[in-house]
Parts: sequence; C-alpha cells; structure tokens
Amino acid sequence: MSGPAGTERRRDARHVGAALDWVRDLRLRPGLPASLVNLSAGGALIETSTRLRPGARVSIRVTGGGGRWSVSGRIARAWVAAIDLDAVRYRGALVFDERVDVAMWRDSGR
Repeated sequence: MSGPAGTERRRDARHVGAALDWVRDLRLRPGLPASLVNLSAGGALIETSTRLRPGARVSIRVTGGGGRWSVSGRIARAWVAAIDLDAVRYRGALVFDERVDVAMWRDSGR
C-alpha cells in the first residue's frame, strides 16, 4: 500500500547518524566495530565490515551520552554498501526486540 507522494510512512522518526554526535562508539557483539547510519526507537541502520545476514539475531552496544546500552534485535535487510580495494562494507537494517528511548540515551550524560 502506498500513500501520496512524499508521505512519510515510517512508524518512528529517524535520527541521522551524523547528527548523533553524542554516540561515541557502536559495536556489534562480540565487539566488532560498526557505524551508525541512522537510529529510531524501533531500529537502526548500521554499517560494518562484518557480513550481515537477514534474519540473523544480533546485539549492538552503543556508548555515548554518559552511558552504555545494549540492544538486541534481528537483521531485517542487508546489502553490500561499498566495495573497496581491500574491504567490503555492509549495511543492515536492525529491528529492535524492544523499543528504545533515544532521547534518554542522548540526555543521560547532560
């Protein structure tokens, strides 16, 4: 089902990773580096050099804003984002098991 052109159909507002300057570190368990493309209360879009498989269970650890949080979920979609001479970068859409309070994460260190 589609709505009028330009209609936002997402359930939650997305916070673009570059605007989330309070996020200092993002890791895929068991400690693999990843970067945050965007974040919402229901999920995140992440980028990593680790291959992501749709349906896989994952956990991320977010450090910033004066705290550290772990969130579990599943990979809903995954694709190759970039191929360099020596590396492949993957992007994956992570759907959280439970909704998170992004504002609380941000404001906890203030």
